[in-house]
Amino acid sequence: MQRGPIQLLRFLLALLGCSSTLIAAPTPPVQPQAHATAPGPDQPWVAQWIWARDGDVHAYNQAILARKTVRLEPVRRATLRITADSWYRLWINGTWVNDGPCRSWPNHYQYDVLDVTPYLQPGPNEIRVLARYFGVGDFHRIPQQAGLLAQLDLQTASGRTLTLGTDRSWEVALFPALLPRTPKISIQMGPCEWFDAREAEPLRFRPARVLFPATGGPWQDLRPRDVALLTRTPAAFKTLLHARTVRAEGWNFCVPAARLVNPGLIEANHHTSCGFGMATLLEVRQPTRARIRNEGMKLSLNGRPVEGDLELAPGQHLLLGFPRRLFGHDKEKAVRFLEPEGYQLVNPLDPRAPNPWVFIELPEFAHATNDLLWVQFSDLDPHLARLARSYEEQTDRWLQTVTNIPRLRETLGTRCKTLPPETMFVEDIFWRFPSRQILEDTPVTLEHPAAMLHDNAETTVIHPGPRGDVELLLDLGEQRVGYWTFDLQADPGVIVDMAAVEYIAPDGRIQWSWGNRNALRYITRAGRNQYTSVQRRSGRYVFLTLRNFHNPVRIRYAGIVEATYPVEYRGAFRCSDARLTEIWNISARTLKLCMEDTFTDCPLYEQTHWVGDARNEALFAYGIFGAHDLARRCIRLTAESLERFPIAGCQTPSSWDVLIPAWSFLWGIAAWDYYWETGDRDWLRQTYPAMIRNLQGAARFLNNQDLFSAPFWNFFDWVNLDQNRQTVLHNSLLMAGAIDAALRTADVLGDSTHTPELHQWRNRLTRGIQRLWLPQRGAYADALHDDGSLSPVISQHTSFLALLFDVVPPEQRAAAIRNLTNPPPDMVLVGSPFAALYLYEALEKLGLQDLILAEIYRHYLPMLEAGATTAWESFPTGTTGGGRFPTRSHCHAWSSAPVYYLNRLILGIQPAAPGASEVIISPRLFDLTWAEGRTATIRGPVEVSWRRDASTLTVHYTVPPGVKATFQPNPSHAGLKIIVNGREWSGADTGR
Repeated sequence: MQRGPIQLLRFLLALLGCSSTLIAAPTPPVQPQAHATAPGPDQPWVAQWIWARDGDVHAYNQAILARKTVRLEPVRRATLRITADSWYRLWINGTWVNDGPCRSWPNHYQYDVLDVTPYLQPGPNEIRVLARYFGVGDFHRIPQQAGLLAQLDLQTASGRTLTLGTDRSWEVALFPALLPRTPKISIQMGPCEWFDAREAEPLRFRPARVLFPATGGPWQDLRPRDVALLTRTPAAFKTLLHARTVRAEGWNFCVPAARLVNPGLIEANHHTSCGFGMATLLEVRQPTRARIRNEGMKLSLNGRPVEGDLELAPGQHLLLGFPRRLFGHDKEKAVRFLEPEGYQLVNPLDPRAPNPWVFIELPEFAHATNDLLWVQFSDLDPHLARLARSYEEQTDRWLQTVTNIPRLRETLGTRCKTLPPETMFVEDIFWRFPSRQILEDTPVTLEHPAAMLHDNAETTVIHPGPRGDVELLLDLGEQRVGYWTFDLQADPGVIVDMAAVEYIAPDGRIQWSWGNRNALRYITRAGRNQYTSVQRRSGRYVFLTLRNFHNPVRIRYAGIVEATYPVEYRGAFRCSDARLTEIWNISARTLKLCMEDTFTDCPLYEQTHWVGDARNEALFAYGIFGAHDLARRCIRLTAESLERFPIAGCQTPSSWDVLIPAWSFLWGIAAWDYYWETGDRDWLRQTYPAMIRNLQGAARFLNNQDLFSAPFWNFFDWVNLDQNRQTVLHNSLLMAGAIDAALRTADVLGDSTHTPELHQWRNRLTRGIQRLWLPQRGAYADALHDDGSLSPVISQHTSFLALLFDVVPPEQRAAAIRNLTNPPPDMVLVGSPFAALYLYEALEKLGLQDLILAEIYRHYLPMLEAGATTAWESFPTGTTGGGRFPTRSHCHAWSSAPVYYLNRLILGIQPAAPGASEVIISPRLFDLTWAEGRTATIRGPVEVSWRRDASTLTVHYTVPPGVKATFQPNPSHAGLKIIVNGREWSGADTGR
C-alpha cells in the first residue's frame, strides 16, 4: 500500500512512539584474569557495569565516586577501556587522566581506550572515577540508566598479563558534593553544576552494585572511541576588569516542569508538555511593593494579571501561575521575588507546610511525542492542536476566576498537591547574575588584584563588604572553551559563583546567554580549595562572585583549562592586507573552539553536532587542521541515525527527535567531500549504502508536483525565507545535490545498482523545480503553498543552489546569475555565514571569485571592528541578534569560510583530483602585493607564496611527493611577467 507524505509521516511518528525495555539480571562478579596475549582494546570483556548499591539508576543527575586499589609490580604496558552513562572523570594515583565518554547512540555505544602506562607505579595504585548519570535528554546523547564500565589490561615487566574490570570488588559511594537538584544548563545540555566541597568527604563506600555484564545492558554494540581525545591546555585570565559590590536578594522557585509532568521520560522534544499550575499566598503585614518576575509563566494575583511591580495592601493575596505554553523547549519554569520585604509566602491549603506552594496537577494536558511533525505544522495533528488550544483557554480562565482560597479549593482543590520543596523545586543560581544590582557607592577592598592572574605563590586578597557580595569581572582576552579552575583559601561555606558571557557591548550592556545557565556554584570547605569544573563551558568574560564570606578570601589562581579537539595548524595564511590575515585567524580560532568529539555549532549555547553545520566545518577543517577522524566520525554517527529516522538526522546523537531535510541532504554531500579529500574508496564503499538509504527515504516524500514535501523543520537560513511550508524549494534543490553526490559515488565504485532510480529522482526534481520559476520576476518562488499557489517570496538562495547543482536551464541562467550579482530590491538576501558558503560555491563555479572576496570584506570587517576574536553566527546585520546585540552566538564555526576561500582564491590552491593527487595553483591577486601560506591535504601540505613587484609576479610553490601540480594563469595576472618556481612561465607545465 502506497502512503502519501502525511500518511507516511504519521506512520513513522507512531513507530517512534513505541518503546521497549531490556531487562537483564545481574551476574556474579568476574574475578581478575590473567592472559597470555598482549593487553589492549581487543581483549575480551570481563568487566561489568556497576553503580552504587544505594543509588537509583534512573534518578536525575546522580553522581557516584568509584575506586579500586591494586598492587602492581613494574608495568610494561597498560590500557584502560572506560565508559559511562552519562559522563565520567578518571584519576589514577591522584592524576586527572581523562573525561568522557565521546557521544554515541545507545545501540552503538562507545568507550574510551586510554594508554595509562605513565600513570601506574610499582606498589599500590588507586583508580578513582567520578561518574554522573544525567537522567534527562539533551542534544548530545540519549541516557538509558546509570552505569560505569572500566577494564584495565596490563602487562608487567616480568611478562605477566592481567585484566582487572569493574565488578563487586570495586568500592562505590554516592557523591553528594555534586548537588543533584539543579536545573538543566539549557535544553541542549545536561544538568547545572553545583559543588559543595563540604560534602566531598567523608563518603560511605560500599561494594559496587553489579548491573549487567559488559555487553548485556541497554548499551549495545560496544565500540572503541574513533576520534582523538580532547586537549587540556591551561590558560590564565588576562585582565581583571573590575571589582564591584553587588547584591541579588530574593526568593527563586524553579520548577523542573517537564520532569514532574512526565516522570522518567528521556527526551528533549518541544512537544513534551509542561502542563501544571502552582499557587501560593502572599501574607502582607504592611503596605509594600512586590517585585515578581517569572520564566515562562503567566501569573495572576487575586485574578488580575501580574505585570511588573505590584503595590500590595495588608492582607492575603493569592498568586496563581501556569506555564505560558503547554509545549516548548524551556523545560524549567520559575517564579521569583526580588528583594522581598513586608510579606511572606504561605501554602494556601496548609499553612504549616514547609513548602509555601501547592503543585496543581493537570493530567488531561499530559502529552509527549517527538518533533518530526514540526512546530509550524502542529495543526496537522488534530489532537496536538486541540490540546494546546484547550490548555491556553482553560488556564486563562482559571487565572481570571480563581481569586481567593475558597475559589482555589472549589475549582482546583482536588488537583492541588503539597510536594516536598526538594521535589517541586531545583536550585537555580544563574538568575542572580542578570538580576544583580551594582552598588556603585560601596567600593571593594582588594589587595594584589593581579596576583590571581598568574600561577605562582602570590595571592589576591578580597575583603568582605558591609552591604553585599563581591563581583570580579575577569577577561580571558579572547573566546575560549574548557573547564574553569581556581585555587583559593577561604572559610567553610563561602559561595563562589562563576558565570560567563561572550560579549559586553561598548556601552556596558551584558549579553546574557538567553536560555543558557552558563554558570557554576562552588561552596568552600575550610582552608585550601582547588577545583576544576566538571562541565566544559565557553565565554570570554567571567563574573566571579563571592557570597556569604566574613573573612578575607585569598585567590592564588583562576583560569581555564582549554579543552578542544587536538588541532595541528597544518594550514596557514598571511597577506599584505593585515585585515584579511586577521579574518583568517579569527575564523580558524572559531573552528578550533567548535571541534570536540564531533564538529559542533557553538561552544557556549549548544555544543551540538548539527549535521549541516558539520558539513561546512569539515570542509573548512580539512585544509587547515586535517581532522579526518573527526569528519569521518560525524558522517558515521549521522548514518546511524537512519536506524531511527526516514532520512538522516539533523543532530546526532540526540534526545531531540527532529529532522531538517536540508541537513540530511548536506550529509550526503559531506560524504562525497570526505572521499574527495581523502581518496579513500574503501570508506566510500562502506558509506554508500547509507547515502542510498537516505535518498530512498527522501524519495518517499516526493509529491505529485515532483518536489520534496514534508512537514519537517524546513530551515536553511536565519532570514525571512518562506520556509515554514511543507513544500520548500531549497529542500528539492539540496536533494538534487545529494543525488549528484550519490551518482558520483556510484561512478567511482563502479556500482550501477541504484543509478536508474537516482536518475529518475533527479529528473523528477528538475521538472518540479522548473514549475516554480516566475518568468515575470526572473526568480524561483521560495515555496509551493498547500493550496497550490506559488509563494510570493523570492530569495537568492534558490538561484545560487540551482546554479550550484546545475538545475537552471540555459534560458534562465542569466536571470539566476543576476540574482547573485545584482539582486532586485524585493529579494531576500543571504543572512548567515552558513548559507553564504553555498553562495560562495556558486560564485566560484561561475568564475566570479572577485565577488567572494568582496563579500568576505563586507561581512567580516565589521566583526573585526567590534573587537571579535571569533566569527559570529550571523552577519553584523543581526539576523540572530536581539536586544541591539549584533548576533546571538559570537563563536559559530559555520561562519569560518574565510579559512577555506582565502587559501583557494588568494593562494590559489585547489585540489583537482580525489586525495589531492593533483592540484592546481592559480593565485588571484586582487589588490594585494603578496601572500603566503599552505593548505593541508591527506598527502601533506601544499605551500604557496607569491609577490607582485611592478610588472612581475613571482610565485613559488611546493607539493608533497607524488602530487602533480599545475600552474594556471588567471585574469588577475594580465600584463604581468610570471616567474614560477624560479622560471619564467611560458605556458609549459612547471609542476611535478
